[in-house]
Amino acid sequence: MLLRHIVALSLLTFASTAIADTIDLNLRNSSAQFQYSSAMGRNALGKSELHFGALYSNADNSHNTYGDLGIAVRDEVGDKAPGFSAGLGIKALASHTNGTTESGIAIGGLIAYSPPSLSRMSLVGQLYFAPNITTFGDANRYGEALAQLEFEVTPNAAAYIGYRNIKFDLNSGSTATVDEGAYIGVRMSF
Repeated sequence: MLLRHIVALSLLTFASTAIADTIDLNLRNSSAQFQYSSAMGRNALGKSELHFGALYSNADNSHNTYGDLGIAVRDEVGDKAPGFSAGLGIKALASHTNGTTESGIAIGGLIAYSPPSLSRMSLVGQLYFAPNITTFGDANRYGEALAQLEFEVTPNAAAYIGYRNIKFDLNSGSTATVDEGAYIGVRMSF
């Protein structure tokens, strides 16, 4: 009898944490990015989320690799701005581009707008930045920008198109572009 209760409690615990997980895959002709995020709960600051991502890009036979691990807090802006949500985050990142190795700690944010009359559509913008003091290896600055248009196919699945630019300014004075261009993707929550 006790074993049955333990198994039932374990299944309920697993089910409640599994609902908050998200898998995201986006592709373009020369790159693929996989992202996993898990909700950490809700607090006075908003909805916290732990994120892990990996990207491989073979543009111009570059064989760039990139990974990041971070935390973000995101919530609705409020009643005076229906459809808007905003968030702030911090992430650690590492990359290997064209024979150089870069890493850093970046801060950033995002803003999303979902028109109340088109609640299944969203426009998302995201920026992350790391100055010289928080970049390491061959880099002295990091910048990431993306814009994406999303469509919620079902409550737990969305498809999107977007454009991203991820790059490092190097100590040598040149720029290492990890990935830049348009992509398509899907995101599933479970």
